[in-house]
Amino acid sequence: MNQFIMLSCLWLGACATAFSQQQTNGVNYQLGPIPSVHKPLAENSVPMGNIQTFEEVKLDLPITSGPYEPTWKSIEANYPGTPEWLRDSKFGIWIHFGPQSAGESGDWYARKMYVEGTPAYENHLKNYGHPSEVGYKEVLRDWNPKKFNPQALVDIYKDAGARFLIIQGVHHDQFDMWDSKYQPWNSTRLGSKRDLIGEWEKAARKAGIRFGLTFHHEYSWWWQRYKR
Repeated sequence: MNQFIMLSCLWLGACATAFSQQQTNGVNYQLGPIPSVHKPLAENSVPMGNIQTFEEVKLDLPITSGPYEPTWKSIEANYPGTPEWLRDSKFGIWIHFGPQSAGESGDWYARKMYVEGTPAYENHLKNYGHPSEVGYKEVLRDWNPKKFNPQALVDIYKDAGARFLIIQGVHHDQFDMWDSKYQPWNSTRLGSKRDLIGEWEKAARKAGIRFGLTFHHEYSWWWQRYKR
């Protein structure tokens, strides 16, 4: 359970950085000022809440059968004990890389390229044309990072002191970076036609670095209406 919480905090912290960036044109994602916080407390000085009484939000959605259930009890059972390896590792790197990188316009390119007035929209007009004629599906079709070398990058990260890597598996564009059996919109069928997650994993295992994935599905439910 502790491992789940700690990895979630890493992910939330990275997402908070993206939210805090002010957009002067188009959609404004600016947040209010960061509130002042008290000094850090001693480790383990705050007791954890009782997972048996914590309210669970249950969605009426189909879920593929497997070892995980949408309950705290199931999560705790599948993440047993304290992740000592994480405490010992100290330093890891999160890789945010995918086809939206082709837009060279920061995060959420698949969404913002359709929002007039945003830098992503202006860059798309200049580099590709109007999104009504050249949309994100064309970006996926043509994206092919030929110089991408996971092994060389992992060697650099390890030399820098990293002991674990967290790789973006799928972003808000719903493009899977592996040979996905759930849908055809993935990196083995479009663009590079490579199992990019498989390459990352192979490189990390070879270097003796722990390996994990992030799935960025939290915006999928309300961004779907913007798909074109």
